[in-house]
Amino acid sequence: MGACAFLPISIDGAFSYLGFWESTQLSRVVTGALAGASLTGFLLLGANFNVTGENDRPIFQSLQEQMGLIAVTLFWGLLLWKNAGNYFISSVVFSMGVILFWTNLIYLVMKNLAGERKLPFWQYSFLGSILIILAIGVLRL
Repeated sequence: MGACAFLPISIDGAFSYLGFWESTQLSRVVTGALAGASLTGFLLLGANFNVTGENDRPIFQSLQEQMGLIAVTLFWGLLLWKNAGNYFISSVVFSMGVILFWTNLIYLVMKNLAGERKLPFWQYSFLGSILIILAIGVLRL
């Protein structure tokens, strides 16, 4: 189910790029909300992955839990699209989301590479994510 949520944004982006239609702000909000809410499932899957053990723990406890996450994401996106949301709060939340995304990704890579050794992964991950964001910002200039 999670991987299927990336199909609408892929189709919308590809067909818009190929000139079949022009992507609208509403279609970007809807497809982005679907993809963004489903991305958390893949992050949870990576966070709960155990190299040496059983990996039978479900990502979401129920379909309603995943649909609720998609509904909240879509609702907030539509509020911003209609200029009814708080842009400052949204920008802080989205910025923290980017930092946490990179932190978790780096943490998972380092945790899986180190195995059972106990290292301060969280601090290294946070520092690594800040460095990646700074590098991307510098490269954009």
